[in-house]
Amino acid sequence: MVIQQTPAHQPASEYEEGEQRMSTPVPTPKADAATPAAETTPAPPAPAATSPQAPPVAATPPATAAAEPEPPPKTFIAPSPGEVITSLLTNNTYTMGPQIGEGSFGVVFQCVDGWNNQLAVKVLKPIKTFEEVQAAAEGEMQRLFLLRHPFVTYVYDSFVYRDTFYIITERCDNSLAQLFAEPWFHGHVWLMPVARCLLQAVNFIHNAGFAHQDIHLGNVFVATVRNEMNPEDPGAAQFKLGDLGITKLLSDLSPQNTRAKWMLPPEVINPSEFGPIEHRTDIYHCGLLLLQLAYSTEMRFTQEETLAGKPREMATQLPAPLNFALEKALRRHAAMRTGTAQELWRDLNSPGPGAAELITPDPAEPRPPDTPKASEQPSAPAPPEGDRK
Repeated sequence: MVIQQTPAHQPASEYEEGEQRMSTPVPTPKADAATPAAETTPAPPAPAATSPQAPPVAATPPATAAAEPEPPPKTFIAPSPGEVITSLLTNNTYTMGPQIGEGSFGVVFQCVDGWNNQLAVKVLKPIKTFEEVQAAAEGEMQRLFLLRHPFVTYVYDSFVYRDTFYIITERCDNSLAQLFAEPWFHGHVWLMPVARCLLQAVNFIHNAGFAHQDIHLGNVFVATVRNEMNPEDPGAAQFKLGDLGITKLLSDLSPQNTRAKWMLPPEVINPSEFGPIEHRTDIYHCGLLLLQLAYSTEMRFTQEETLAGKPREMATQLPAPLNFALEKALRRHAAMRTGTAQELWRDLNSPGPGAAELITPDPAEPRPPDTPKASEQPSAPAPPEGDRK
C-alpha cells in the first residue's frame, strides 16, 4: 500500500504567490490560420542518406522493477506433547497431549484448555496446497458452527499456527470402531442407544439441507457428560456424530464428491441404475453401521457385494424388528430406501411385517398374526422383485 504524504506547510505569501502562478494562464503564441495545430503536424521526412545505411540498433527495453522475492514455502509442523498454543481468535490457551487418532485428512491429539476442559484438536494434513487446506479448514469450521447439535461433536475454536490448521472440538472417549476390540463389547446391546443419538443428528443435518457422506464406526463417538459436582464420576454416556470434513449441501451432491471408497453406496457406484444421489446415501451408511452393531462384527463389503445386495441380505437374517428396519435402509435402489432418519427410527421401534410370529395380537383388534397393521407397512410401494434388493 502506497501512502501519499502531505507536503509541508508553506508561508501564506509563498502559498498565495504559488496559487497565483498556477491559476494564471501561460500566454501561447498565435498560430497561423493556415498552419494546423502542432500536435497534428507530421514531421518533415528525413533527408536521404548519402552513406550506406547502418544496421538498426535494437531498442533498449524499459527498465523494470526488480521482482519481489518469493515467500518461503509453508511447512506443516505437528504439535508436540506439552506444547502450549494460544489462539488469537479466542485468547484461549491449549496444552497439547499425545496423538489419539488419525484420518484421511487430519491427525487428532488430546489437549486441555485453561478451563480444564478435556478437548481434542484436529490438525489438518498438508495433502494439498496451503490455500486448498485453508479453504477446507474454513469450510469445515463453517459447517461445524452451522450444524451445532447435541449429538454432533461440539466445536470450540479454530486457528492457524506455524502454517498449520487447528480445529478444537470436544473430546470423546472412543469411537465405535475402537469398542469392537473390547472383549466385553456386545454390539446388539449398544444398537438402540447409538441409533437414537445418531439418527437425531442425521435428521438435523438433512433438515438443514446437508448430507454428511461419511457415517461409519470411526466417525461415531462415545462421549461422557461431565458431572460438575463430582469430577471423578465417569458421567453419562452419549453418542455423537463427528468429522464433517466432506459434508456437502444436498444440491452439491454428485458421483465426483470425495468419499471413502470402501463404503460407497450403490447409487454412487452406478448412478444410472441405482440413483439418484441424495440424502439417502446417509441412510444407507446408517444401515451399514447398525448392521455391524447387530452382528457385533466389523464388516467391509466389496463393490461387487454392494451391487449384489449382500448387506441387505444379511439384514433379512436378523431378528425382528431389525430385519425389517435394516432391510429397508439397505435397499440398493435409493428411491426404494427408507426416506428419512426419523422413519428409520420408527421402523426400529415397530415390529414390522417380518416379525408377525412375535406379535401378540391385540384383543381389541383381532387380526391374523401375519397381517400387519397399516401403520406398520413400509412407506414405499412394493417394487418389483428385482428392485426390492
